[in-house]
Amino acid sequence: MKIIIPTIITDAMLVSSDVAETDYDEFAMATSYSPGNIVMDTTGVEVLTLDVAPATDWAPGDLLTGQTSGETCRAVARLTSLTYQVRERTGDYTLDESIGVTGTGAKIADQGAAHPTITAATDKVHKIYEVIANSGLELLTLDVAPATPWLPNWTITGQTSMVTCKIVELITSLTYIIKTRTGPFALDEVIGVTGTGVLLADQGAAHPTVATASNTGNYPPTDVARDTPLWWKEVSSTNRWKAFDLKVGSQVSQADLISFSIAPGMIEAIAFLNLDASSITVTMTDPVEGLVYDETINLVMTDSRGISLIYDWYSYFFGTAPKTMDAVKLDLLPYLSATVAIAISNPDLTAKVGGIVVGLAGDLGTSRYGTTLSITDYSKKTADADGNFSITKKAYSKRMSVPMRLSNSVRDEVFRVLAQYRATALVWVNSEDYASEIVFGFYKDFSIVVKYLTYSDCNLEIEGIT
Repeated sequence: MKIIIPTIITDAMLVSSDVAETDYDEFAMATSYSPGNIVMDTTGVEVLTLDVAPATDWAPGDLLTGQTSGETCRAVARLTSLTYQVRERTGDYTLDESIGVTGTGAKIADQGAAHPTITAATDKVHKIYEVIANSGLELLTLDVAPATPWLPNWTITGQTSMVTCKIVELITSLTYIIKTRTGPFALDEVIGVTGTGVLLADQGAAHPTVATASNTGNYPPTDVARDTPLWWKEVSSTNRWKAFDLKVGSQVSQADLISFSIAPGMIEAIAFLNLDASSITVTMTDPVEGLVYDETINLVMTDSRGISLIYDWYSYFFGTAPKTMDAVKLDLLPYLSATVAIAISNPDLTAKVGGIVVGLAGDLGTSRYGTTLSITDYSKKTADADGNFSITKKAYSKRMSVPMRLSNSVRDEVFRVLAQYRATALVWVNSEDYASEIVFGFYKDFSIVVKYLTYSDCNLEIEGIT
């Protein structure tokens, strides 16, 4: 039994690809989104560092303009008074310039000789998001802030109107997202947490005001990280990055050919999962030694004579030859600086791959006869009152139960490795020759039976992920 321990492919490791990231429009901080809208994020966020803070904190979506350079970016989130997450930057700011919201003096800060500075995004998101329907959220605006900011789930009461609401989120010191408001607040009233002076604020003649909350300036990755997202749900990775998101069921698809070039560091093995293709070519090129690996995997299934498995005349004229869905190579050379080029080919058809997993390889022991293969089907089958069934087809996962024999000299090491990678998705390879015995998933259970002086028996229960 071999395993491949995945190396997570980051944005910095992807050298090139012919798969375009044009799935949807890029998310924009200034755009107002409605339920059902779908966007993608391939930009990520940068960190803007100041040495002089604006008098009034910048809010998500604020357009931050360098007053000398004219360059802009959008505020995403306040990290500290001097650091902000930003995105959509148009260019480089000038050191020693003022930066902030043009026309709003309290939101402009004059920087010193060494600021503002930008730390570029080190790893981007490459995800697709959809707006969720979330009715009942409102924007509460004050003109006098409480001495101590209100926190989520606190009950806020108008001390004259006795109207209440729940705090959902602090936006700025003067704006909050609220829900479950019981009625209209009175203008010019004190509002806050009853009985706690620092949590009460006496409003002016035109406040507090309430308006329907708009999904503007809500960065999707930040929102979906909440315990309960307010605005967005994650749909999938972008088409290009479905190969590396460790979700086998979502496939990269492109006409004829899918190409990737990656620099993953030292690896020894590569697995291709949930394929629809005719062949794969893998090459490794070292910057010093040149081409060090060049292999082509034929995915068209053949019999023992090498003849394509087409069984009848109809299949010959109208069908396509059956193809293996999973393939591995366990003989890659461990060059630290090599670039790995991958070409997945399906001429005149759509090439697809659900996952590409690279990493170091390990050998757990010798598999014995008696391996059991099965699948878990997540499709839904429901019957109406008359017994008529409707079926909703969903994903499935592989399962594999493998008996192994271990030398007692390596028994402790196998135990250590399996304990280390519990609840961790690995590629389990019981046989390189059969796709059914290549599973990407985790083990549910393992046991070692110490029966003999020189060797022990082991059984692994492996469950694939979709």
